[in-house]
Amino acid sequence: MENTWEKKWVEDIEYLKEELKKRHNNLFAYTEEESFNEKIENLKNMFNELDYEEIKVEISRVVASLKDAHTSLIFPAKRFIPLKFYYFNDGVYIINTCKGYENLLFKKVLALGDMKIEEVLEELSNIISFENEYFFKAQSMKYMQIAEVLYGLLIIDTMDKIKITLDDGEYEVLTCSFEDLLYTNKRLPMYAKNDSENLWFQILGSGELYIKYNSCREQGEESIEKKIENIICLIEKENIEKVTVDLRNNLGGDSTLFTPLIDYLKNSEKINKKENLKVIIGRETFSSALLNAYTFKNSTNAKIIGEPSGGKPNCYGEILRITLPNSKLVITYSTRFYKLIEEDSVMALYPEEVLLESIEDYINK
Repeated sequence: MENTWEKKWVEDIEYLKEELKKRHNNLFAYTEEESFNEKIENLKNMFNELDYEEIKVEISRVVASLKDAHTSLIFPAKRFIPLKFYYFNDGVYIINTCKGYENLLFKKVLALGDMKIEEVLEELSNIISFENEYFFKAQSMKYMQIAEVLYGLLIIDTMDKIKITLDDGEYEVLTCSFEDLLYTNKRLPMYAKNDSENLWFQILGSGELYIKYNSCREQGEESIEKKIENIICLIEKENIEKVTVDLRNNLGGDSTLFTPLIDYLKNSEKINKKENLKVIIGRETFSSALLNAYTFKNSTNAKIIGEPSGGKPNCYGEILRITLPNSKLVITYSTRFYKLIEEDSVMALYPEEVLLESIEDYINK
């Protein structure tokens, strides 16, 4: 039985190696082929010692070593910590909780299991695909919620519950299914509201129009094209002069969907001024959303504010998927290179004005 288990995993990892070499646009852009092959061979020799969760983590480690943020294992997960984490400048905090854990809201995380949070982040940095520290800050908080990841990294020894040390003491938290991840805190900063909507907007008390673009993907019955038409109608009807476009939580999709609005703002004499047009970027501005941010930077007078982008300007992208034949694990890989700027060593789009959020800012917004 064990030999069959081992044999199937060896087949999967060999398949992954060959398919990535065949299909990826430039697999060894950031790492040596010899090093990758060695990691594959080492993993093949480990299968008889590892359980399923540990194997997933080790495959993720090999894929992450390629240093391509678009090439990664899609982690199949069933158990989650019912707390939402955020990596602020002075550490990791809980910014939302599910029912029963409201008393943990806004507290600072010091340890998971018996491992200090700094060590947890160090462990996660070896299994997450990212190209700059800003994207790691975003992605690590999602991986940190997945019980299977923490178990596979030997941070916890059971997936049913977890000991968590906060700045006011230790707590035991039971894990839950994805369906039960229902957050109770409704006191959110404006940008974090309606986070499941791809595109929404509202006129602020100041008369400025705030546009939140969460995903470059169609959703529901109303198309992005129709929503953009509504935005333009509103600008014309209300004679709006100031517009803020918020891309901070947009991980991408199809960059062309937003082009009509960018073109409209570019051609608006009253709006297309540095003092009237702002674009907010952040650690989750990635892929197609980063393309949109660069279009604003290069073709309008918009002032770019916020945090550096999670996406690297020159990067591999346009993903497709590989399914491993036995385990059915899915790995995404890049099929195209995007060159947005001349200097390849630039790791992010950096804002003209940096806005770094603290936990106090988050609570009081």
